[in-house]
Amino acid sequence: MSEPDRDDRQHEPTEQKLRKARDQGDIPRSTELTAALSWLGFLLAFMGGSALILPAWLGLAQRLMGGERLPEGGAPLVWSLGLLSSGSVVGVALAAAAVVLAGLVAQRGLVFTPSKLAPDLKRINPAKNFGQKFGKTGLVAFAISVAKLAGVGAGGVMLFTSLGRTIAQSSSMGSAAWITAIPLLIRQVLVLALAVAVVFAAVDLLWKHYDFRRRNRMTRKELEDEHKDSEGDPHMKAARRQKAVDLALGSMLADVERASVVIVNPTHYAVALEWKRGSGRAPVCLAKGVDEIAARIRERARDHRVPIWSDPPCARALHATTRIGEEIPHEQFGPVAAAIRFAEAMRAKVRRGYEGGLEGAAR
Repeated sequence: MSEPDRDDRQHEPTEQKLRKARDQGDIPRSTELTAALSWLGFLLAFMGGSALILPAWLGLAQRLMGGERLPEGGAPLVWSLGLLSSGSVVGVALAAAAVVLAGLVAQRGLVFTPSKLAPDLKRINPAKNFGQKFGKTGLVAFAISVAKLAGVGAGGVMLFTSLGRTIAQSSSMGSAAWITAIPLLIRQVLVLALAVAVVFAAVDLLWKHYDFRRRNRMTRKELEDEHKDSEGDPHMKAARRQKAVDLALGSMLADVERASVVIVNPTHYAVALEWKRGSGRAPVCLAKGVDEIAARIRERARDHRVPIWSDPPCARALHATTRIGEEIPHEQFGPVAAAIRFAEAMRAKVRRGYEGGLEGAAR
């Protein structure tokens, strides 16, 4: 990407752009994370399998170091050594591979893209490869490698200092003690390697995710083109409609809290009205709905102690003739006035300490 193009890409990538990049095999891959998972697999395999294979290794080592006479030229012993070695290597490799695979699946790092397998001369473009090696990405990778080398070196010095003290005391240790100490040394090496790998895997993973989003930044034209494309997508249209409905419903239900009364047909209809004394206006419809929405209006009214008045004919008429935000029609003044009188009587009882239900019905 040329410098002017990069300067034009000032907008953060959309989810659609990132999803398309992942589908094409462009994902934030962290080699340091893979290395850390490999070391974790080695450590788990060693700790889990040592109880199974360590006695066999110790027995074999004691036979070799104990000067035992080897029958038949030592062929059975060599065969046992080969089987034990190959079994140990295969077990450790399988454990490491399983942990790496699980980690890649967890971070959605496994994407099969046949286009990546096809020959592409652009991949051997010297100018592009030079930019990758000596650009920002290459410098970060170089810095991580240098820091990791320093960390491994410092840890190695500490580990071999400890080992040196053990060697200094070796004159008083028998061969059996040395054989027993070897697994402890291996575990210390694996723990050190894992600790260093985890630190740099975290740094590398953060950088790879940042670089992934940076590489997929969009120009204003790309945003506009994507918006135009999504306008014709039926799934996007349905999602936008559903989002608009959810927003409108949430706003309408919030208005129920300031209603003067909610008039209901006990199970199917609900209409929330607001009336302000002295305003000179007729009651205004704040919310209305049927079935599930009506149930949510009634529930919100009960939660906020808004009186509920059951008048099925009035509730059906108001729902059919009155829009949200409009005043009620003259034909419903009488039934609505009865509902408001009931609501005011209930509020007066509440002010005197009444804590019962606030529901009534027209006769």
